[in-house]
Amino acid sequence: MDLGKIGFFQLAGTRLDYLAQRQKLVAENVVNANTPDYQARDLKPFDSVMEGIRPVETARTSGLHLASTRSTAGFREEGKAALWESTPSGNAVSLDQEMIKGSETRDAFALTTSLFQRNVQMLRMAWRNG
Repeated sequence: MDLGKIGFFQLAGTRLDYLAQRQKLVAENVVNANTPDYQARDLKPFDSVMEGIRPVETARTSGLHLASTRSTAGFREEGKAALWESTPSGNAVSLDQEMIKGSETRDAFALTTSLFQRNVQMLRMAWRNG
């Protein structure tokens, strides 16, 4: 069975690729922290990758099921954060900002790999008992 054909695993793989690319850009920004006129770079938020994908909604198949009152669109980030500082040489890399980005990327990577592993475990359990 090809896990890449299952929607969740496709999304998790895309997310991991995105996080790897973001970590690479953060590392490049840190390496060039003293390079004159270097501008820090970052990827667009991962939400932009998700545009056009319909959000998962619960199906109400019985009158006894409770209807959801939450909107799935409430957690989207809007706007782009401005650069924190710029040196007289024109360098616009803030090491503090890059460390925050690195921590966010590490945490998101850990969450995504954990979800990936849990879903693989569920599939294995289903195949064994199936």
